[in-house]
Amino acid sequence: MLTCTVTVAALLLAAAVSADSHDFTHHASLKDDDYFIHWKFDDTSITFNVTARTTGYVALGFSPSGGMKGADIIIGWVKDGKVTIEDRHATGKQQPILDTKQDVEILGGSEDGTFTTLLFKRKRQTCDDQDFEITESTMRLIWAYRDGDPDTASGPQYHSSNRGVKSVYLLEPFRQEQQQPLPADAYSIDLLNDKVHIPNDTDTTYWCTGFLLPKFNGTHHMIRVDPIVQAGHEAVVHHIIIYGCPAGFNRSDLHMTGGVCRSENMPEDFNNCEHLLYAWAIGGESQSFPDHVGLPFGGQDDPRFVMVETHYDNPGLRSDYVDSSGMRMWLIPRRRQYDAGVLMSGMQTNPLWFLVPPHYDDYYTWGQCSAQTMAKALAQQPDGINVFAVNLHTHLAGTGVWLRHIRNGVELPYIAYDDNYDFNFQELRFLKNEVKVLPSDDLVSYCRYKTSSRSTVTKAGLGTKDEMCLTFAFYYPRVPGWSFCLGYPKQEDLVKISTGLSYTTLYDGFVLNITAPAKHAGIGRLDSVFGDVDWTNATVRQKYQEIARNAIHAEYYGRDEYTVGAYVDVKTPYTLPNTCQSPRTTVVTYSGQGRARLAVTFQALVVLIFSVAAGLV
Repeated sequence: MLTCTVTVAALLLAAAVSADSHDFTHHASLKDDDYFIHWKFDDTSITFNVTARTTGYVALGFSPSGGMKGADIIIGWVKDGKVTIEDRHATGKQQPILDTKQDVEILGGSEDGTFTTLLFKRKRQTCDDQDFEITESTMRLIWAYRDGDPDTASGPQYHSSNRGVKSVYLLEPFRQEQQQPLPADAYSIDLLNDKVHIPNDTDTTYWCTGFLLPKFNGTHHMIRVDPIVQAGHEAVVHHIIIYGCPAGFNRSDLHMTGGVCRSENMPEDFNNCEHLLYAWAIGGESQSFPDHVGLPFGGQDDPRFVMVETHYDNPGLRSDYVDSSGMRMWLIPRRRQYDAGVLMSGMQTNPLWFLVPPHYDDYYTWGQCSAQTMAKALAQQPDGINVFAVNLHTHLAGTGVWLRHIRNGVELPYIAYDDNYDFNFQELRFLKNEVKVLPSDDLVSYCRYKTSSRSTVTKAGLGTKDEMCLTFAFYYPRVPGWSFCLGYPKQEDLVKISTGLSYTTLYDGFVLNITAPAKHAGIGRLDSVFGDVDWTNATVRQKYQEIARNAIHAEYYGRDEYTVGAYVDVKTPYTLPNTCQSPRTTVVTYSGQGRARLAVTFQALVVLIFSVAAGLV
């Protein structure tokens, strides 16, 4: 049954309109000082206070892709002392259609001659096909406003240029430490690039700069990090990572001008700066660590030198970008209860093993850190670790990322996930509840890609148009010397999608030396081999996904430390709770035929990995 538009008297609800009076925990500006929102949520519902510079209608929508098509849109206005709020949906670039079922509860509204404010509430899951479920994934908020109240008969008219889209993490847990002032003894260290002339001969540049830290008197804890992005460069500075360098770092290599990472001009010692300390990405804001955790500096095993890696994205190849962005670390001259660490896990970013085929609506890949590896890495930490925050990372083709957690074959709730991933919004996600990870657990970084508009294979790599599959888990207590766990499959398994190849195997099939046909000849040239595969054939695509899913993996978790063939077998996959009657979609899962073990000598393979990463092969 069609539910008519609901109106309430604004005067009766005027007291409810104030954002302050409702104890809103989150806020965002969608257009400078012209459109902003406050919100709060509980386990079942979410409440919004929306204000825009207009005396007409205000629209706020939830979109799967940032456009009108498929969006769930709420439109409201105040006319003659009455508040009207409508629940609508869009099928394209046209007037949104009134929903059959109205799922918005009006709480109030006002108009003061300059601004219109709407206060409303809705369930996070309405079980209405015309509504968008609000989850822990990235939500693309589309917004619009227009002067002049809508005509009752014709409905809201076109908003012209008063529109936009912004990605927001609506269900970010409220954390008291984010609201607290810094301690009186806190001090800052700035790690800033020094007038970097961003190259204009490539759209992607990774710039590395080294910094000597001050001499600490005892252990100091980093408790907060502020991104410092130069004004006007918000779309250019894509991510910044701080790496710790080993104790034997050559001080003469430190220079504020820096250089292109992994190039001949970069100091050789920078290649050893691989201890991940902190990662920030576009869309992220200042973040404070939990009150009982800090990142240590000043100890015997802590870095005195750091390398800052800045990813610049310059698709227009502009030559006038000169950048001094960086990070500000806030420290206290004392130790909190626990030292924090960061674990980077996922797929080894290397085109020898990691390629994303074209023409897929959904292609899945993953890097695993199996129980065998975890037991070795956590040998000195038998009680396990506690994860308190996660950053999820792919490039442009990525549409979903999960950090999965398996215990004795049973998958536990995702540690973190984003089923609506946005490359341009990669905020560090602090968890509502810390997650205990045991030495006997498996961790899987699981990524989904959409390549239906691509006609060629996408390689793993650092460029924006290349791909990655990584998660960064912030945890405590820190495990000294452990900052990554990266996986990759056997090439000999992956080439089963092709026919007519002649090759010899290296490292028990993890690398192939292709001898024929001649056009594919060479070490590990999967990109060339895959160029001949008919990826437009749906049967071929399905077959390759199965091949990739069942390939034997190796896991690289230390400079010379590997686990081989530790095949994660998920007997009972996790599914998100479903409060509706109809089944819901979850991630594609994989299963194995038990755990295989291989005996492989990896010293030479280590050299090969770093050679490919440096562009030497």
